[in-house]
Amino acid sequence: MCRILLIIEQKENRRLLSEWLETRYEVFSPDSDDELPSLQESFDLCIICARTLDRYSYWLEATKKAQEPVFLPFLLVTSRRDVGMVTRHLWQSIHELIVTPIEKVELHARVEMLLQRRKLSLELKQANDNLQQINEIKTRFLSIASHEIRNPLHTISAYAQILQRSSDKLPEEKKQEFYEKIKVYVKKITDILDDILLLSRGESGKQRINPIPINLNEFCEQVIQETQLLNKNIINFFCEDKYINACIDEKVLRHILINLLTNAIKYSPKDSPIDLELISNESEVIFQIKDKGIGITPEDQQHLFESFYRASNVGNIPGTGLGLAIVKQCVDLHGGKIAVKSEVGVGTTFTVTLPIGNTQKKLHAQMNV
Repeated sequence: MCRILLIIEQKENRRLLSEWLETRYEVFSPDSDDELPSLQESFDLCIICARTLDRYSYWLEATKKAQEPVFLPFLLVTSRRDVGMVTRHLWQSIHELIVTPIEKVELHARVEMLLQRRKLSLELKQANDNLQQINEIKTRFLSIASHEIRNPLHTISAYAQILQRSSDKLPEEKKQEFYEKIKVYVKKITDILDDILLLSRGESGKQRINPIPINLNEFCEQVIQETQLLNKNIINFFCEDKYINACIDEKVLRHILINLLTNAIKYSPKDSPIDLELISNESEVIFQIKDKGIGITPEDQQHLFESFYRASNVGNIPGTGLGLAIVKQCVDLHGGKIAVKSEVGVGTTFTVTLPIGNTQKKLHAQMNV
């Protein structure tokens, strides 16, 4: 409900205006004009009389300036006789004028017009703030991503130069090893670019899920193989059921699992095993990724899924700070939930729960309405 501040010296006028307006708005007045300079309450429109305007024009200007660039309207109430007494400077301080005796219909029309202008002004500022935030996010992401891409590019370049200069001297096995490493680092760059695209689509609201039937056991094993190409850590896969089939968006699920497994490896000691467990029931599938890494403090856990946030204990370990934000976005797309349980120096377990069966069908139907 919009708040209207009444600063009317004449008590009867103040009572009448308050009576007319309080059915639609929250109306309040200071106990005395002397309270104006220290007034802390926020308002959306001020209705002020000419005498108060003359005494407190400096307060009015300061209040308007503090709200810029948002429009804060001031409506002057005065008699026809006093209109000519309002100075040019004071005219510049107000946005609308209404003369006594006041017509109720005219009052409501002018109040609504001014409040509508304020509403549009607030919406414009919010849109500008959102745009600025998105631009800042993209700038930061491109800066971080360019750093993350530069390292694998240098590695690819080094292997390519060795192959170019010494191809005839290298044994076939060594050449094949270099080719495989080039492929691995190309995939790493591709994953970073995919993250950029996914984040961009999520911000613009264009990201959609496309669930298809997949065998989750086979899918998890494929993801583990892909992840281990770049890392030496052993990833153990556990599942009591040999065949778990569900309709899930393959690309979205791959983003979830690869980001969580990569994080588990990144923040764990070398050769420390990582566990991926798959559990299912009639309505949902659960993926648990467990590591014995550095852990996450309770304070950091509150911000884990924010873009660019990195835990306070990661030190010099490289990263974009976007992996978990993307995971959360992907989980939300599937109508799922993600939880974290962690202890510093002991390890971390991420639990992702995604709906399947009738629950997912309802979600998919709602998203395509």
